[in-house]
Amino acid sequence: MTSPSSTDETRRNAWEVSYENRQNFVFYPEEEMVRFVSKHLRKRTGLDTFEDKTGDNTGMRVLDVGCGIGRHMVMALDFGFEPYGFDLSETAVETARKWLGSRGLADPSDHIHQADIRTLPFEDGFFGCAISHGVLDSMPFDIALQGMGEVARTLKSNALFYCDLIGGGDHEEVIETHHEKDTLQSFFSESKINDLIAPHFDIVDRIRVERTDTVSGHIHTRWHLTLRKKG
Repeated sequence: MTSPSSTDETRRNAWEVSYENRQNFVFYPEEEMVRFVSKHLRKRTGLDTFEDKTGDNTGMRVLDVGCGIGRHMVMALDFGFEPYGFDLSETAVETARKWLGSRGLADPSDHIHQADIRTLPFEDGFFGCAISHGVLDSMPFDIALQGMGEVARTLKSNALFYCDLIGGGDHEEVIETHHEKDTLQSFFSESKINDLIAPHFDIVDRIRVERTDTVSGHIHTRWHLTLRKKG
Protein backbone atom coordinates (compact mmCIF):
# COMPACT_ATOMS: atom_id res chain seq x y z
CA MET A 1 0.00 0.00 0.00
CA THR A 2 1.27 3.48 -0.87
CA SER A 3 1.84 5.66 2.19
CA PRO A 4 0.35 9.17 2.41
CA SER A 5 3.83 10.67 2.55
CA SER A 6 4.93 8.94 -0.66
CA THR A 7 1.71 9.99 -2.39
CA ASP A 8 2.31 13.60 -1.30
CA GLU A 9 5.86 13.43 -2.67
CA THR A 10 4.63 12.03 -6.00
CA ARG A 11 2.17 14.88 -6.42
CA ARG A 12 4.72 17.47 -5.33
CA ASN A 13 7.14 16.12 -7.94
CA ALA A 14 4.42 16.23 -10.60
CA TRP A 15 3.85 19.93 -9.94
CA GLU A 16 7.60 20.57 -9.96
CA VAL A 17 7.90 18.94 -13.39
CA SER A 18 4.94 20.99 -14.63
CA TYR A 19 6.65 24.24 -13.62
CA GLU A 20 10.06 23.14 -14.86
CA ASN A 21 8.41 22.58 -18.26
CA ARG A 22 6.85 26.07 -17.99
CA GLN A 23 3.35 24.63 -18.42
CA ASN A 24 2.02 26.95 -15.72
CA PHE A 25 3.97 30.09 -16.56
CA VAL A 26 0.90 32.34 -16.84
CA PHE A 27 1.47 36.09 -16.75
CA TYR A 28 -1.96 37.74 -16.70
CA PRO A 29 -4.54 37.75 -13.87
CA GLU A 30 -7.82 35.90 -14.13
CA GLU A 31 -10.79 38.13 -14.99
CA GLU A 32 -12.85 36.92 -12.01
CA MET A 33 -9.96 37.69 -9.67
CA VAL A 34 -9.85 41.29 -10.91
CA ARG A 35 -13.63 41.44 -10.60
CA PHE A 36 -13.45 40.29 -6.97
CA VAL A 37 -10.84 42.89 -6.03
CA SER A 38 -12.73 45.69 -7.78
CA LYS A 39 -16.06 44.76 -6.19
CA HIS A 40 -15.00 43.98 -2.63
CA LEU A 41 -11.61 45.64 -1.94
CA ARG A 42 -10.72 48.58 -4.17
CA LYS A 43 -11.49 49.73 -7.69
CA ARG A 44 -8.98 51.45 -9.91
CA THR A 45 -10.31 54.86 -10.97
CA GLY A 46 -7.26 56.28 -12.73
CA LEU A 47 -3.62 55.63 -13.53
CA ASP A 48 -2.69 55.87 -9.85
CA THR A 49 -5.98 56.42 -8.02
CA PHE A 50 -8.33 53.96 -6.34
CA GLU A 51 -11.72 53.82 -4.66
CA ASP A 52 -11.65 51.68 -1.52
CA LYS A 53 -14.76 49.64 -0.78
CA THR A 54 -14.19 49.41 2.99
CA GLY A 55 -11.92 51.85 4.83
CA ASP A 56 -8.39 52.45 3.56
CA ASN A 57 -6.98 49.24 2.07
CA THR A 58 -3.61 50.69 1.11
CA GLY A 59 -0.89 48.26 2.18
CA MET A 60 -3.33 45.54 3.23
CA ARG A 61 -1.57 42.18 3.50
CA VAL A 62 -3.03 39.77 0.93
CA LEU A 63 -2.20 36.05 0.80
CA ASP A 64 -2.08 34.28 -2.57
CA VAL A 65 -2.83 30.63 -1.80
CA GLY A 66 -0.82 28.59 -4.31
CA CYS A 67 0.75 31.62 -5.96
CA GLY A 68 2.52 29.86 -8.84
CA ILE A 69 4.92 32.27 -10.54
CA GLY A 70 3.18 35.23 -8.90
CA ARG A 71 0.79 36.73 -11.45
CA HIS A 72 -1.91 37.53 -8.88
CA MET A 73 0.69 38.82 -6.43
CA VAL A 74 1.76 41.27 -9.15
CA MET A 75 -1.89 42.26 -9.53
CA ALA A 76 -2.19 42.78 -5.76
CA LEU A 77 0.96 44.91 -5.77
CA ASP A 78 -0.46 47.02 -8.61
CA PHE A 79 -3.58 47.63 -6.51
CA GLY A 80 -1.46 48.95 -3.65
CA PHE A 81 -1.62 45.88 -1.39
CA GLU A 82 1.27 44.07 0.26
CA PRO A 83 1.24 40.59 -1.32
CA TYR A 84 2.41 37.34 0.24
CA GLY A 85 2.30 33.91 -1.34
CA PHE A 86 3.33 30.29 -1.14
CA ASP A 87 3.50 27.32 -3.48
CA LEU A 88 4.58 23.67 -3.42
CA SER A 89 6.89 24.14 -6.39
CA GLU A 90 10.42 25.41 -5.79
CA THR A 91 10.63 26.52 -9.43
CA ALA A 92 7.43 28.53 -9.09
CA VAL A 93 8.60 30.17 -5.87
CA GLU A 94 12.01 31.11 -7.29
CA THR A 95 10.36 32.61 -10.37
CA ALA A 96 7.80 34.52 -8.30
CA ARG A 97 10.55 35.99 -6.12
CA LYS A 98 12.43 37.23 -9.18
CA TRP A 99 9.30 38.67 -10.78
CA LEU A 100 7.98 40.43 -7.66
CA GLY A 101 11.45 41.71 -6.86
CA SER A 102 11.69 43.24 -10.33
CA ARG A 103 8.34 44.95 -9.68
CA GLY A 104 9.61 46.59 -6.50
CA LEU A 105 8.45 44.24 -3.73
CA ALA A 106 10.93 44.57 -0.87
CA ASP A 107 12.35 41.31 0.52
CA PRO A 108 10.54 38.88 -1.81
CA SER A 109 12.07 35.91 0.04
CA ASP A 110 10.20 37.01 3.17
CA HIS A 111 6.96 37.32 1.23
CA ILE A 112 7.03 34.18 -0.95
CA HIS A 113 7.56 30.73 0.55
CA GLN A 114 7.74 27.13 -0.54
CA ALA A 115 5.13 25.54 1.72
CA ASP A 116 2.37 22.97 2.10
CA ILE A 117 -1.14 24.40 2.50
CA ARG A 118 -1.57 22.33 5.67
CA THR A 119 1.32 24.04 7.49
CA LEU A 120 1.59 27.69 6.55
CA PRO A 121 4.53 29.79 7.83
CA PHE A 122 2.40 32.77 8.86
CA GLU A 123 1.05 34.06 12.17
CA ASP A 124 -2.58 33.87 13.24
CA GLY A 125 -4.70 36.73 11.86
CA PHE A 126 -1.84 38.10 9.75
CA PHE A 127 -3.77 38.79 6.54
CA GLY A 128 -6.63 41.09 5.66
CA CYS A 129 -7.61 39.03 2.62
CA ALA A 130 -6.72 35.83 0.74
CA ILE A 131 -7.03 34.88 -2.93
CA SER A 132 -6.59 31.61 -4.79
CA HIS A 133 -7.03 30.41 -8.37
CA GLY A 134 -7.03 26.78 -9.50
CA VAL A 135 -5.49 25.44 -6.30
CA LEU A 136 -8.02 23.90 -3.91
CA ASP A 137 -9.36 21.72 -6.72
CA SER A 138 -5.86 20.43 -7.51
CA MET A 139 -5.46 18.33 -4.38
CA PRO A 140 -7.38 15.60 -2.52
CA PHE A 141 -10.46 16.89 -0.71
CA ASP A 142 -9.11 15.99 2.74
CA ILE A 143 -6.00 18.10 2.14
CA ALA A 144 -8.09 20.98 0.80
CA LEU A 145 -10.23 20.80 3.94
CA GLN A 146 -7.16 21.01 6.18
CA GLY A 147 -5.84 23.83 4.01
CA MET A 148 -9.04 25.83 4.46
CA GLY A 149 -8.49 25.66 8.20
CA GLU A 150 -4.93 26.94 7.82
CA VAL A 151 -5.98 29.78 5.53
CA ALA A 152 -8.70 30.74 8.01
CA ARG A 153 -6.15 30.70 10.84
CA THR A 154 -3.96 33.25 9.06
CA LEU A 155 -6.87 35.60 8.26
CA LYS A 156 -8.27 38.34 10.44
CA SER A 157 -11.83 37.92 11.68
CA ASN A 158 -14.42 38.57 8.95
CA ALA A 159 -11.72 38.78 6.27
CA LEU A 160 -12.63 37.84 2.69
CA PHE A 161 -11.26 34.88 0.73
CA TYR A 162 -11.75 34.53 -3.02
CA CYS A 163 -11.23 31.08 -4.51
CA ASP A 164 -12.45 29.12 -7.51
CA LEU A 165 -13.22 25.43 -8.01
CA ILE A 166 -13.88 23.29 -11.04
CA GLY A 167 -17.45 22.00 -11.35
CA GLY A 168 -19.05 19.15 -13.24
CA GLY A 169 -19.27 16.51 -10.52
CA ASP A 170 -17.84 15.65 -7.12
CA HIS A 171 -15.21 13.05 -8.04
CA GLU A 172 -11.40 13.09 -8.15
CA GLU A 173 -9.15 11.93 -10.98
CA VAL A 174 -5.44 11.85 -11.77
CA ILE A 175 -4.52 13.83 -14.88
CA GLU A 176 -3.05 11.53 -17.54
CA THR A 177 -2.56 14.02 -20.38
CA HIS A 178 0.73 15.88 -20.93
CA HIS A 179 -0.37 19.14 -19.30
CA GLU A 180 -0.08 18.78 -15.48
CA LYS A 181 0.43 15.02 -15.88
CA ASP A 182 0.08 12.97 -12.65
CA THR A 183 -1.49 15.84 -10.72
CA LEU A 184 -4.93 15.46 -9.16
CA GLN A 185 -8.15 17.16 -10.28
CA SER A 186 -10.96 17.39 -7.72
CA PHE A 187 -14.43 18.30 -9.03
CA PHE A 188 -16.97 20.16 -6.91
CA SER A 189 -20.75 20.07 -6.59
CA GLU A 190 -22.67 22.52 -4.40
CA SER A 191 -22.84 20.04 -1.53
CA LYS A 192 -19.10 19.34 -1.74
CA ILE A 193 -18.42 23.09 -1.71
CA ASN A 194 -20.52 23.42 1.43
CA ASP A 195 -18.57 20.60 3.09
CA LEU A 196 -15.32 22.38 2.24
CA ILE A 197 -16.17 25.83 3.53
CA ALA A 198 -18.70 25.30 6.33
CA PRO A 199 -16.22 24.80 9.20
CA HIS A 200 -14.50 28.18 8.75
CA PHE A 201 -16.28 30.40 6.21
CA ASP A 202 -19.64 31.81 5.17
CA ILE A 203 -20.56 32.39 1.52
CA VAL A 204 -20.82 35.99 0.29
CA ASP A 205 -21.02 35.20 -3.45
CA ARG A 206 -21.18 31.86 -5.28
CA ILE A 207 -21.16 32.21 -9.07
CA ARG A 208 -21.11 29.32 -11.54
CA VAL A 209 -19.66 30.05 -14.97
CA GLU A 210 -20.10 27.60 -17.85
CA ARG A 211 -18.15 27.80 -21.11
CA THR A 212 -19.22 25.64 -24.04
CA ASP A 213 -17.04 24.71 -27.00
CA THR A 214 -19.68 24.69 -29.74
CA VAL A 215 -17.42 22.60 -31.99
CA SER A 216 -16.58 19.77 -29.59
CA GLY A 217 -19.58 20.24 -27.33
CA HIS A 218 -17.32 20.20 -24.27
CA ILE A 219 -18.67 22.16 -21.29
CA HIS A 220 -16.26 23.58 -18.71
CA THR A 221 -17.78 24.66 -15.40
CA ARG A 222 -16.07 26.70 -12.70
CA TRP A 223 -17.34 28.01 -9.38
CA HIS A 224 -16.19 31.46 -8.23
CA LEU A 225 -16.58 31.96 -4.49
CA THR A 226 -16.30 34.98 -2.25
CA LEU A 227 -16.09 33.76 1.33
CA ARG A 228 -15.97 35.52 4.68
CA LYS A 229 -14.13 34.08 7.66
CA LYS A 230 -16.49 33.27 10.50
CA GLY A 231 -16.18 35.22 13.72
